[in-house]
Amino acid sequence: MDIASNLYGLVLSGGKSSRMGMDKGLISYHGKPQREHLFDLLSRCCARVFTSCNAEQQVPENLNPIVDQFDLQSPLNGILTAFKKFPDKAWLTVAVDMPYVDDHVLNTLIAHRDSNKVATCFYNASEKLPDPLLTIWEPAAYPLLLKFTEQGRISPRDFLSTHHAHMIHPPNDKTLLNINTPGDIPL
Repeated sequence: MDIASNLYGLVLSGGKSSRMGMDKGLISYHGKPQREHLFDLLSRCCARVFTSCNAEQQVPENLNPIVDQFDLQSPLNGILTAFKKFPDKAWLTVAVDMPYVDDHVLNTLIAHRDSNKVATCFYNASEKLPDPLLTIWEPAAYPLLLKFTEQGRISPRDFLSTHHAHMIHPPNDKTLLNINTPGDIPL
C-alpha cells in the first residue's frame, strides 16, 4: 500500500455507544481492541493516523487522540475537529464499529479516490445512499461542512448526498456492516 503524504487517517470512536452498553472501540474482533486494529490498518496507507474521541473517553496517547471540539451529536464532530487541526489534509475516516474493514477495502477506496470531489465514499446499495463513515474527505469539504452544520444539519450522509460525493461500490456485502448492539456481534 502506498502512503499518500496528503492523506491522514481518522478512527471515528467518539460516539456514546449507548446501544452497545460499552465503548465499541474496546471490543476485540481481530485479537486487539477495534480502535487499535483500525489505527494499525490506517497506518499502512495514511501519512498520520488519529483517533477521534469524546472528552470522557480514555484513549492512549499512542493512538493520537483528538478530542471532539464541536457541540454536535454526530460523526461530523470528529471529522470537523480533525479538519480544524489539519485543514489542508484529506481525511480517510473509518467508524470504530465496522469490523469488516481490511486492507483490501481501504486500498479499493484509495484507488478510486477522486480528489476533485468533496469526498469519495462507498455506495450503500441496500439503502441507496452514500455510506459516510468509511470515506475520504477532501480539504475542500471542510468549509462546506462548517456551513452545513451552521445550518443545523448534522448528518454526514445528507452532506454527501447533497454535495455530489464520488461513490463507488464496496468490495463485498459485509464491508459496510456496523455493529451497534451486543446481538450484532459476530460469533
